[in-house]
Amino acid sequence: MFFHQDKLLSDIIKISEEDIAALYPSLSLDAFLEQALRSGVALTVITRGAQGVVAATRAAGRLELPAAPVQVVDTVGAGDTFQAALLAGLSRTGQLRRQALAQMDRDSLAGVLTFAGRAAAITCSRRGADLPKLAEVNAAL
Repeated sequence: MFFHQDKLLSDIIKISEEDIAALYPSLSLDAFLEQALRSGVALTVITRGAQGVVAATRAAGRLELPAAPVQVVDTVGAGDTFQAALLAGLSRTGQLRRQALAQMDRDSLAGVLTFAGRAAAITCSRRGADLPKLAEVNAAL
């Protein structure tokens, strides 16, 4: 569990829509976001495959972005790629600390989500868990 009885257990949550359905079957995506923020999670990100991503911080509120268009070959490694790129994007922009996460504005949040989504899309365009290099993601942006 990421949060329990409104007690914080994580600063960043990245979870898939499928994982929420399995772990918290009674919660909608929005209810999950609200509960995570109420528990003190600074950034909550829900990946939704071809439907894109939904994320929230206290400062930015709820933000939903579409998935990057891609010819899917294999989805193995897409979630791991998204998570790695999310953390890399937050680090590159100086937002990997709890206070910075909590104060992140909508444009900054959209930027890191777009970066992570593009990286995951590149992984989906290849067979196996073949994560892209930074130059490939930057070129795709």
